[in-house]
Amino acid sequence: MRNSDTLVIDLEKEYKVLSTAGCPKIYKDVRYIVFRRVPKDFEYVDLDGYCKDTAKSVGIDYEKSTIFLTAVDVREYGHATHIFRDVIAEVYVTFGVDKPSCIDANIPSNAMAVGTINVAVIVNKPLDEVGLLDLYRLVSEVKGLAMGLAGPMCLTAPSIGTASDATMVAAPQGGERFGGIATDVGFTAAVATLKALSKFVVGTNCIEYFVNSVGLRSIDDILKIAVKAYNKAPIPMLSSGEVEKILRREFEDVFKDPNICIVVRGARLAEMLMALNLFPGISEEEYRVDTPKIIADELIGKAIAEYVNGFKGLLAYYWIERLKEEGVFEELENLPPMTDDIVAAVVGSVLSRVYDKYLNSH
Repeated sequence: MRNSDTLVIDLEKEYKVLSTAGCPKIYKDVRYIVFRRVPKDFEYVDLDGYCKDTAKSVGIDYEKSTIFLTAVDVREYGHATHIFRDVIAEVYVTFGVDKPSCIDANIPSNAMAVGTINVAVIVNKPLDEVGLLDLYRLVSEVKGLAMGLAGPMCLTAPSIGTASDATMVAAPQGGERFGGIATDVGFTAAVATLKALSKFVVGTNCIEYFVNSVGLRSIDDILKIAVKAYNKAPIPMLSSGEVEKILRREFEDVFKDPNICIVVRGARLAEMLMALNLFPGISEEEYRVDTPKIIADELIGKAIAEYVNGFKGLLAYYWIERLKEEGVFEELENLPPMTDDIVAAVVGSVLSRVYDKYLNSH
């Protein structure tokens, strides 16, 4: 059964399940997996009662069901299967991240996270309770790895998902107590989980991926900075409203090239390592104060600017940097040390392209 609000998966026989879904099942025998769509502001005190009503509404036994809750259209779920030797792993994922939770000791923002990543993994390898727990650990690690490397990023720190993520692993009851990455069942489940999650990353366009990578939520955040810079050197007869439309089209054109996103993502991952004090030779304190010891941010900004529009792009990047030092952009002042150079380089080089095209045509 599948519609925009409810997805029911019949496993056709009972599996032993370990789940932290909205209505969890801990070492219970389960036949049905349900993904149920709820409002984004969902606040239901009696979750067990809600899940019982959900199971009844779709005609299944609540005691034999584990029910995930999500705010996304469940028809847009991810699904993947991987087979290795005699092990089959099947994974179902729903993905909704409006705002990721952040790993940052200085900003307790996890409670503000919005969204849910649900991961359900079914394997044919019989496991005992310890083996199922080991597999659960592995799937959680893989989900965190995938989101940390490729998912939406926080402004000042990496993210491994959202505060309400839920995971389920299911296997036939058996005697195997190991389910880690070194086992056939763990390896198979890990690959299938990555396959299912990757569908939500590779389907993202480059401009959205760039915005998510620098910890912002919309291209409008970048446009605001670009228009503010344009107003410092406007083109006669071209208003801020008109140039914003032109800039939006120019950003879309520039970000058709995935190379920029590759460079930006790499820089941001390095920045996240420094923010967590995990980069050799650079302390967290040095990173936080933007020590002159680190010049990688300027090298990356220079590379981006020149790639987008050559020497003119580089000059425009330096112009944005000078305006930033003059206090024109409070938006850049709030960005981390490397990210502000990335955004300044992109804004400056794209603006330089607009100046080139408009002035050369008149």
